[in-house]
Amino acid sequence: MGQILSYPATEKHTETGGNARFAYGLSEMQGWRLTMEDAHAVSLELDEPHSDEISNTFFAVYDGHGGGSVARFAGQNVHRRLVKEDAYQRQNYEEAMRRAFLGTDEDMLADPAYTRDPSGCTAITALVTRDNKILVANAGDSRSVLSVSGTAKPLSFDHKPGNESERKRIVAAGGFIEYGRVNGNLALARALGDFEFKKNYSLTPDKQIITSNPDVTVHDITEDDEFFVLACDGIWDCLNSQHVVDFVRREVAQGKLMGQICENIMEHCLAPDTHGAQGIGCDNMTILIVAILNGKTEEEWYAMIKDRVESKFGYNTPDAPPQIYSATRLMSWRTRRANFEALEREEQDQKALDRTDPLSGAHPTSLDQLTRAITDRFGAGISFRPGSGIKSDTGALMFQDEIDEEGPHDTPVPPILAGRLSQNFVEHETPEDLEQEEFMDEDEEAFKEPFNSVIYLSQAEKDRAEIRANGVHEHEHDPPTPSSTSTQEPPSPPLDTPRGETPPSPQQLASRPTTQKPLSTLSDGDKALAAATVEC
Repeated sequence: MGQILSYPATEKHTETGGNARFAYGLSEMQGWRLTMEDAHAVSLELDEPHSDEISNTFFAVYDGHGGGSVARFAGQNVHRRLVKEDAYQRQNYEEAMRRAFLGTDEDMLADPAYTRDPSGCTAITALVTRDNKILVANAGDSRSVLSVSGTAKPLSFDHKPGNESERKRIVAAGGFIEYGRVNGNLALARALGDFEFKKNYSLTPDKQIITSNPDVTVHDITEDDEFFVLACDGIWDCLNSQHVVDFVRREVAQGKLMGQICENIMEHCLAPDTHGAQGIGCDNMTILIVAILNGKTEEEWYAMIKDRVESKFGYNTPDAPPQIYSATRLMSWRTRRANFEALEREEQDQKALDRTDPLSGAHPTSLDQLTRAITDRFGAGISFRPGSGIKSDTGALMFQDEIDEEGPHDTPVPPILAGRLSQNFVEHETPEDLEQEEFMDEDEEAFKEPFNSVIYLSQAEKDRAEIRANGVHEHEHDPPTPSSTSTQEPPSPPLDTPRGETPPSPQQLASRPTTQKPLSTLSDGDKALAAATVEC
């Protein structure tokens, strides 16, 4: 079954259209698969327009596997290749459709982008000609079915490895079948792409293990023909051909649009979980319904189908589709889906709110990234939260001490703008706060005073050291020394001198008229006495 999602992708891509001959609706859904690998094509005017001429019409569904590139290439190119074939110009449409399939493989092999591409796709195509013939070309296990008065008529046949004709070709080309799969890998026997199974160069393309050579069926449209359906095996694994015809008829009779009918069929086929056998209901799904108007308007065609269903004309269409999954699985699925969709709506509402008011709700991813960048660069501490200081009442601390928490007597401060920060603090100061600040100023001056004294004493110590270094003179009339005269520099005034007042002049050192001996001839006791005299 391949890898699957934890929850299915149920978004549907639907389109409708039509012309005077046909009305169609188609839809595709990814489902439980990791990727969408299906493709489709619709060309209501396949030929170049000519005056008063009816154009051929083309419809196709391509079911990819191993990737979606081959399916996309087919959806863009098969019908273009078809109209270029010589057989198409000769109106040999069966041969033209065969050549279009095989030629599409050749086109991909000529493109280096596809030579090593491991993907492939089934192809179910319908060409409706001007003369009301339906030619269906099929390669793989996608399918087309026609409603003839409510009875399902097959327009194609599945190419499975278990088919005897398919098995013979596979073995003859050097392949084998294991567990119902070609070389233990593919669960189908024909496909576009899958070039790793087409490397026996001694064989023609239609004889390879996997071939793109289609089977072509032809049907002439009659008045009993109501519509035909093209769909991939994601539908046919869940419903058989008659079930699908019944489903379409019943909903057309109820007046539902073609695109809505396609969506409802896919919803009915979608598995409620991935626990079922063989992955039924977990595949990609694509379905295309084509109403054959037969000269009627679309409204008249709807009325005709409703009348046939109600009058039980032709096949007796049942009132309800068959139940594919157990009631328990469906109930569980509905609950999970409701919860998931509610969560999706909540996320969408939040995103819409963020777009209209970025300052509320969840923060945009870019701002979250900016917050992380600031934290990584400058460190954590205060987290950046958009709106804080503008609309929020509080900041957001990434960590805080117990003292940061509000106490029972704390008065909350109203929020302020950054531009009025200082003004706000001044307005909220009380007389008690001012007295406390003055008291703190006095304490600060008292704290500084011892250091001022230390600075003053340090200067005095420098002076005394200079006196001791120069020595003391014996005679008072000798030339004065810098340490013994009145020209000594006054000490720096203390810092607590009142401003505007001149500090008092320092006293001159007193000279003692005593005969002194040179310091070199004094004893240690005399030297100490001399130093003490100078200090006084």
